[in-house]
Amino acid sequence: MRRSSQTIVNNLPGRQFMMLTLVIVVSGLILRLLHLDFSYSNDELSALSRVRFNSFSDLVSKGFFVDGHPGGIQVFLFYWVKLVGMNEWAVRLPFALAGAMGIWITIRLFTRWFGQAAGLFSGAFVAFLAFPLLYSQIARPYGIGMTFCMIMAWYWTKLLFDEKPGIHHAFAYALSAAACMYTHYFSFLLALIMGISGLFLLNKDRVYHYTGAGALAALLFIPHIPITLNHLSIGGVGLWLAKPVWSWPLLHIASVFNNSVIIAGLVVLIIIIQVRYLKPEPDTSVFRVLSLLFFLLPMITGFFYSRWINPVLQDSVLIFSFPFLLGFLFSFSASIPKRLVIIMTSVLIIVGTSQTVFIHKYYSRQHFGEFRGVAQAICTWNQKYGMDNITRAVSVNNPWYLEFYMKQENSCEATFSQYDNRGGEDLTVLKKVLEKAETPFFAYAWTKPVPPEIRDMILARFPCIVEAFNFSGLSEATLFSQQNQSSCRNATIKTIFYSSFQSENPGSGSFPEFYPGYEGTLYELSYDYSNQLVAAVEARTQEHLSGALLVASFHDDDGETLLWTASKFDLFTAADSISTIRLTIPAQGKDLSNKKMKIYVWNPRKTELEIRSLTIFTEPFPEYSGTAANQTRK
Repeated sequence: MRRSSQTIVNNLPGRQFMMLTLVIVVSGLILRLLHLDFSYSNDELSALSRVRFNSFSDLVSKGFFVDGHPGGIQVFLFYWVKLVGMNEWAVRLPFALAGAMGIWITIRLFTRWFGQAAGLFSGAFVAFLAFPLLYSQIARPYGIGMTFCMIMAWYWTKLLFDEKPGIHHAFAYALSAAACMYTHYFSFLLALIMGISGLFLLNKDRVYHYTGAGALAALLFIPHIPITLNHLSIGGVGLWLAKPVWSWPLLHIASVFNNSVIIAGLVVLIIIIQVRYLKPEPDTSVFRVLSLLFFLLPMITGFFYSRWINPVLQDSVLIFSFPFLLGFLFSFSASIPKRLVIIMTSVLIIVGTSQTVFIHKYYSRQHFGEFRGVAQAICTWNQKYGMDNITRAVSVNNPWYLEFYMKQENSCEATFSQYDNRGGEDLTVLKKVLEKAETPFFAYAWTKPVPPEIRDMILARFPCIVEAFNFSGLSEATLFSQQNQSSCRNATIKTIFYSSFQSENPGSGSFPEFYPGYEGTLYELSYDYSNQLVAAVEARTQEHLSGALLVASFHDDDGETLLWTASKFDLFTAADSISTIRLTIPAQGKDLSNKKMKIYVWNPRKTELEIRSLTIFTEPFPEYSGTAANQTRK
């Protein structure tokens, strides 16, 4: 099969086509350079923490041999940060530039495959969609890997379909394929799929060029094979990433189009226009099938591998094949009149960019867990209230992630009583930290999901929230105090039920399994879902570990349990002393107003308990507030 670059075009004058291409690429570049100095993400800090070595051998053995990604980007960062330092803007600049270059290559490739309209439309979507924009703004393999994949596809096309492919095309294809292999295992997968596909399209006059290029790419990857074998033995993201649900592919496609009706409308409008002007174009059929194949096969492979073997599928890993979805969708556009192509390209740039920036609010969204803002909050509190007056705990994947930003805050330093909390024994450790805390303030921050019990455990001992910064639910920093004052951020607590109890000691071994509490509905308590629902009991336990639980449950009319949640007394109580046990009840987002609710104490071991009171109240949800939060992507 042969086709020249002039076979299918929309016949736009060269100057107009180049002008539209320039506008798209420059628009995409500007979007990628804006607000490039936002707080590093967890993945970026993980990568940067693994380039702080003096030798290349240490980088290999400690920097990416133990990681789950190929070493290409890690090697680049190793040398790049030595040159420019670790400033966010400087570190991310080459990734943003590579992302803009990917727009240009996308336009060239799909113009070659399907005509000018397909190239311009595809490039415009890559330029303004939040999905490729975000992953071109972080110093990770995804955006730059997409560009490598498009370069590989360009030289793959020239090697297979040019009338006279040169040896320089074979070398360029081999190098770009090797770059994909060294960047990410999903870009490696696409290189493999593309390479195998080429064997079925290969003509005899270029067997040596093509197989030689493939052999050279494989040869270039040989030094990395022992590292890859070690990566395959590591659980990687499968240790924490859940298996994808069956609807995941559809959810992914919706997300890459900004979950936007407007963006979907633009796609549908182009499809309608394509149908209106559709003419048979047999030369495009092979490329249309290839586009669909290159987009679907990585998704299908990742999906079933994640379902059956080890979860690895995330939105980010499919960015390498994403442009081929666009190429397929717009592959029927070769016959659209050139005037309409100009109009639609202009509409895409204006409407698409406006949707991403102003409606999707890309630059004011919190895309990743916040580290700079958390560090700023901790340093501000140390300065305002005194470092020795605050006990601090944090949940972070690596203490260096916070230390990196704390050193930027006038060389701020702080010690933490706990650096991570994954539940279980970590909660017991936190309990001991709280019991030993003699300071008037307690600061807790997290940059990754933490057990919900933590907030209740702290509030039971430090009931006043002095200041709180919540970064769109992706990270949080809160300063608690023992003094319950009207100035507390949670001072607007509203009690909706209270009952005191006078328990008689019935004698050793005869304590009840269940203690009376509240039985009714949320509607009867006038709970309006605008605040958190909390239950608390005051209790005295004779033993240090009683095994008792404060339980909240909801049931339908048939007695089926709709929600069951509990707090363990053992996380709150000390032997032979009065303690407060809190339970935040996750009622929001559920239709539970008229369902039967029970709140009670369950004492399965029938150990000695004295329940003094039960209170049900509401308190404000954690709020996005304060100067630290405002210094994120705004």
